[in-house]
Amino acid sequence: MIDLYQFGALPKNNFWISFNIKDILNLFTMHFKRFLEININSDNEFIIFKNNKILYEPQLKTFLLSGDYINVDFDNSFYIGIAESNNKKIYAVDISNSKENINLGYESLVEYDTRHLLATLNPEDIVLMGRANQLLHWIKSNKYSGYCGELNKFDTKEESLYCPETSSMIYPSIAPCVLAMVIKDDEILLARNNMFPEGLFSILAGFIEVSESAEETVHREVLEEVGLKVQNIKYFGSQPWPFPSQLMLGFSCEYKSGELIIDNDEIAEANWYKVDNLPYVPPVTSLSGKLINSFVVDHS
Repeated sequence: MIDLYQFGALPKNNFWISFNIKDILNLFTMHFKRFLEININSDNEFIIFKNNKILYEPQLKTFLLSGDYINVDFDNSFYIGIAESNNKKIYAVDISNSKENINLGYESLVEYDTRHLLATLNPEDIVLMGRANQLLHWIKSNKYSGYCGELNKFDTKEESLYCPETSSMIYPSIAPCVLAMVIKDDEILLARNNMFPEGLFSILAGFIEVSESAEETVHREVLEEVGLKVQNIKYFGSQPWPFPSQLMLGFSCEYKSGELIIDNDEIAEANWYKVDNLPYVPPVTSLSGKLINSFVVDHS
């Protein structure tokens, strides 16, 4: 099981997130792209990360910071353009190596774990925050070419890094993972990962191995983590999970056979739960929360 969600657990009676039509329309008006050029005197907006946390203005309730009110030390920071909206360029910046005071005009800027904000942000902001985090991870982890050891360059047409010696393109990578909701009659299997806070439970999860289908991963992960065999695997939906670069593929499945035998290396505890006795679970802003909520709706 991987660490899907560590903060912001919601009570068991929370249901599907309500998507505001304005938020959805805003996603279509925003032009997602990747670019490195920057004019520090133009009207830009920035999403700032420091030591794996995001800077957030609590009074304005935003992480999208105006270039007029911050001082970014670009020479000692990683940055990448991630989108354009209303004639403004939006950049993701990591200032972990900078010692400059960044705040010029905001009342306050606080550092939040990105997962902490998932339970409160609207869908548009979740997508934008996640895109910023994932593309920063890409640009930082591919500074040098794995082919020749030289600094990678950026191709503006492909919006990709490339090796200066071999011209090999390095695009942002995505690691596919499965979420497996196991149902036995009127009970759902929920587990607590060793990295979860006390009291937080979720469904099983794991990375897809090379040459393995997503459905094969469901069978393998459930058997490895809790010793159960499953059947009737059904695809539920997907969600980008850019912490730093996963794509979650959600499945429901039915218990077939076996007794709970917990893999203690990853899982602290796992149990069967009825709908009227669920523990704390991830919020419905996450795919795991949506899957669990579908069980609640079907068994209420």
